[in-house]
Amino acid sequence: MEKERFKFPEDFLWGGATAACQMEGAYDVDGRGLSTSDIHRYNAKLDRVYYRKKLVENEHTLATLAAAVADQEGYYPKRYGNDFYHRYKEDIALLKEMGMNSFRFSIAWPRIFPRGDELKPNEKGLQFYDKVIQEVIAAGMEPIVTMFHYDIPLPLLTEYGGFKNPKLIEFMVRYATVLLDRYGSLVKYWIPFNQTNLIQYCSFKSLGILRDQTKNLTEDQYIAIHHQFLIDAQIKAYAKKINPAIKIGIMLADCTYYPMTCRPEDIVFTMKRNRMQYFYADVPLRGEYPGFMLRYFKENDIHVEITEADKILLKENTLDFLAFSYYYSRTLDSQKNTMNPASISENPYLKANAWGWTIDPLGMYNAISQYWDRYQKPIMIAENGFGYEDIFTDGTVHDDYRIDYLRQHIQAVAEALQDGVKVLAYLPWGPIDLVSSGTAEMSKRYGFIYVDQDDLGHGSKNRYRKDSFYWYQKVIASRGSDL
Repeated sequence: MEKERFKFPEDFLWGGATAACQMEGAYDVDGRGLSTSDIHRYNAKLDRVYYRKKLVENEHTLATLAAAVADQEGYYPKRYGNDFYHRYKEDIALLKEMGMNSFRFSIAWPRIFPRGDELKPNEKGLQFYDKVIQEVIAAGMEPIVTMFHYDIPLPLLTEYGGFKNPKLIEFMVRYATVLLDRYGSLVKYWIPFNQTNLIQYCSFKSLGILRDQTKNLTEDQYIAIHHQFLIDAQIKAYAKKINPAIKIGIMLADCTYYPMTCRPEDIVFTMKRNRMQYFYADVPLRGEYPGFMLRYFKENDIHVEITEADKILLKENTLDFLAFSYYYSRTLDSQKNTMNPASISENPYLKANAWGWTIDPLGMYNAISQYWDRYQKPIMIAENGFGYEDIFTDGTVHDDYRIDYLRQHIQAVAEALQDGVKVLAYLPWGPIDLVSSGTAEMSKRYGFIYVDQDDLGHGSKNRYRKDSFYWYQKVIASRGSDL
């Protein structure tokens, strides 16, 4: 007798994940201000694998930021996205057709507060999200909203120095309370910060720290992260007051590691590097700084002021769920690697795509299991996917490679569910082709839906269903039993 195929829970959230700065466009419409994403210039000569490997910390100064704003010759893809701002109804209808019952998207901070420090929000910006959220709900999808996804209003960098300045606590909490007041009865799941832990890779677009505005980068990064922890807690405290049903989550990029060998040195070194990643969830989910991190601060002369009031705030307002992105696993060799998060070794057992991202579905199962064992809080797969240079032919894309990747990773989620892990959602990245976060390319595609647009923004921007569109439709309809 054939074994009965596992079915995901009836209330499981099948969806997709996007970001305003990679989708919306309309950067100069209805009062929106410029953000960190708007000055990411496309570079056709970029070495993709090198970009992933190098430590991208503080790629901008006040001068380079000003030059990018003034540049009339270069192409800045994130200013234009894939035109979701004007096509949101069409795009949401396509997601509904696929059968999705959830949709993760972000709200652009500079669309609501163009400078970031205003006392009153931009009503026209809010009206756009009124329409988007209403459309998502009308399509039968649960909106999952990220408040900040790499689009800090530029004045918060040039005039305040980014999140290392405690004034940004006030500014972001004000922004968050506007969103919760307006949408708290409509949106249950909120993620304040995208991929909180990528500070060494994204200290510009995630923390707003400029290279020439810091004397001690590492210290300023951890000060900025402490401020973001306090923002998380204040948002949670406010959400409890207005609607206890609201769930606030922490989101990480999965950066857990495998040891290269069973040498004790590799095992212990990998454990220590993993703890440095768990730290970013330890504080908001457990409500206090772990001892190993306080030791790290002391031994590295890092001064982060953590007041008694801070400790109480964090302890009394722990977050509700852990969301994380998973694309590939990482491997460490204690004899070759350092404590630098960008220092990793190639895994000889895994294959990679053109950007050097290895394919490892067991790594997904391992990550889910480790997080569940550590926190015992609901988990959301907030991003997962396979970037590839798709070939558009005969009105579609035959993307068996993407189907195969996603099939194996959904199977990994199924394994975790059968272990008793509470996984809330599976939200593959970029269900509609969008601009790459890291390289600003359009040719690095993740979607089930092809967008006719090249790296320089040329094309009709028309949408076309790929083979994976119909495959994911079938997966959702069968609750994951027909892969």
